[in-house]
Amino acid sequence: MNQKYPEPNNKQSELRDRLSGLDRSIDLVIEGSPSPNSRHSVGDLIGIDPHDQSDHPSVGGIYVLYDISDRPLYVGQGSAIDKRVRSHNEKFWFKPPIVESASYVRIDDKTLRERVEEVLIKFLKSNAIINKRFVDR
Repeated sequence: MNQKYPEPNNKQSELRDRLSGLDRSIDLVIEGSPSPNSRHSVGDLIGIDPHDQSDHPSVGGIYVLYDISDRPLYVGQGSAIDKRVRSHNEKFWFKPPIVESASYVRIDDKTLRERVEEVLIKFLKSNAIINKRFVDR
């Protein structure tokens, strides 16, 4: 993976801190997991270039697309982030300066990914202007 974006900016750093706190504070137990004490971790927030397909990870997780002012516009999730980000490529809003940068966090567990995505979208409220689900407008 190309490391053109080694350190996220302030807003991305704040989101990274909240994600790492989420792992410690939610105390999530996945239903149907082999052990009732199973923990599922959340990885580090990593910056990527949303317009450079060679920079997209092929891991499961959550991704956030930011505008030119580093405001989060869209939160998405999938089992392969590279395919999900590529699926936005032809949308009119995906072009710069509307989508200028991105970051992702690896979360392998599907149930945890879906829950974290929902919580982040609700947390961002109307700031996630491209998201349609989970946003109270």
